[in-house]
Amino acid sequence: MTTPPEHETDALLAAMLAPPARPGDRGFAGGVERAIDTQAAYARARGRFWRSFAFEALAVGALLAALWLLSTAPMLAPLAGPAHWGLAPPLLPILLLWFGTRRWRQA
Repeated sequence: MTTPPEHETDALLAAMLAPPARPGDRGFAGGVERAIDTQAAYARARGRFWRSFAFEALAVGALLAALWLLSTAPMLAPLAGPAHWGLAPPLLPILLLWFGTRRWRQA
C-alpha cells in the first residue's frame, strides 16, 4: 500500500476542513456592532454614576462635618445636647431625602 505525498494529504485535509463559502451575515455583524455600542454607552453611564455618587458622598460628609462643628459651637450648645449631635438627627433625614428625590428625578 502506498501513501500519497504529504502535500496532497495537507491539501485534502484543508479542503475537507475549510468552512463552506458563503456571503457574510450583515444582520449578525450589525447586531454585534449594536451590542458593542450599547456596552460602551453603559460603561460611560456607569462611570458618570460613580463620579456623581462620589461627589454626593463627599458633599454629605462635608455637611455632616459642618453640622458636627456647628453643634460643638458654644452658642448652639443648648440645641446640641450632650452628644454634640443634637442638630444632626433632625437635619440628616431631610438631607438624605433631598439627595434621594434628586436622584429619582434624574432617572
